[in-house]
Amino acid sequence: MALLLFLLRRRRDLKIEVLATHVNHGIRGLQAQADANFVRAFCSSQGVELFVYDAVREGVQIPENPSEEWARGLRYGWFDRLAAQEEASIATAHTLSDQAETVLFRMARGTGLHGLAGIPPRRGYYVRPFLCLTRADTEAYCTALGQNYVQDETNAEDHYVRNRIRHEAIPALQYANPAAETAIARLCSQMRKLDRWLAGEAAALLQSAAVEGGYEVAALRRAEGPVLDAALHTLVSPVRDAEEKYITLLRFLLQRGEGALQLTPEVTYKVKDGLLLCQTPEGVRPPPAPPQPFSEGRFFLPGGYFVEFQRVKYEDFLKNQPIFKKDLNCCADCAKIQGNLVLRTRQPGDFFRPAGRHVRKTLKKYYNELSVPQEDRPLLPLLADGSEVLWLWGSGFAEGLAPDPYTLEVLVVRTEKTEEA
Repeated sequence: MALLLFLLRRRRDLKIEVLATHVNHGIRGLQAQADANFVRAFCSSQGVELFVYDAVREGVQIPENPSEEWARGLRYGWFDRLAAQEEASIATAHTLSDQAETVLFRMARGTGLHGLAGIPPRRGYYVRPFLCLTRADTEAYCTALGQNYVQDETNAEDHYVRNRIRHEAIPALQYANPAAETAIARLCSQMRKLDRWLAGEAAALLQSAAVEGGYEVAALRRAEGPVLDAALHTLVSPVRDAEEKYITLLRFLLQRGEGALQLTPEVTYKVKDGLLLCQTPEGVRPPPAPPQPFSEGRFFLPGGYFVEFQRVKYEDFLKNQPIFKKDLNCCADCAKIQGNLVLRTRQPGDFFRPAGRHVRKTLKKYYNELSVPQEDRPLLPLLADGSEVLWLWGSGFAEGLAPDPYTLEVLVVRTEKTEEA
């Protein structure tokens, strides 16, 4: 409620449209229905469009003793669908208090550096504006505005591990240091910076080891341990939660030089003939390549997509235009594409400005306009700065990036689609 109030009060400043969603997991019966009705009444009074997901009405099989992980999976599965449907970002009200509980929970289960980084302020289309506030801050915000809210009565029980951490571990830490939650959040911030640095090193490692069809095992083995682990985390995370045990097992396969690790029924990583391969059953699409910082070089991507980025001096570009026109589908002025560029696949909220059209379209609408098959879209490579797509497979660079008489360097792109082995 605090987050919804905040976004509604700031929507003009932030230039956003606010929608809301509520999930009824089908666990708490009439009390859960009362919670949903409370949200409906508030959204109706504020003119906010509300999307309610009711697990029972959707025909979801509710486990006899549903776990926190099951409920989280149900919730985020719906969020992912809604973000794609509405081309929206998803804002969640995680707080400093949630951050501390999450890190302690992960430490108890066994986690690595990535887990110690905690809940990120932004991940893809998820944003968490309240990570700088405690739970008490959000309650005080609602009180100051005279806004009622409801509490899930299971929050008071110690049936779930996270509740016991909240009720017992956190107060014990606050006895030692009243600012314990803030101290843990500071540690998370430091770990995130280190994790980002390792992610960049991991991307460079995967790029150097990439060959058509997979990754060279010998090149991966030469990496320092933390960098290799970060690279393996990058490969596992698009498929499933990258728990430490999967990273350890995958590292063991590389050291042994053979074997296979099934991550899901659809995705298996296999080491064979000096290569690390991602295998999927016939007819099943491989997972998208993990996002990686833009750099010059050759990229072999899932689905048989090959992309090569190369900087060329403008005078050399002019001399060789006939060759470039034959082999390259597009080019851009390097000075016009400065930014935090990432090579990735689509995300909800992406926009693209087709060259020569003078319009800005959501990527979803642009793909619809081009009649791009739905099954192809998750793997099509693109180059983006945030949600702004600067280069798109099959369409070239965005409006306003073409070379001109003042250009010094040109970024040229060569693409090729091969059949996967």
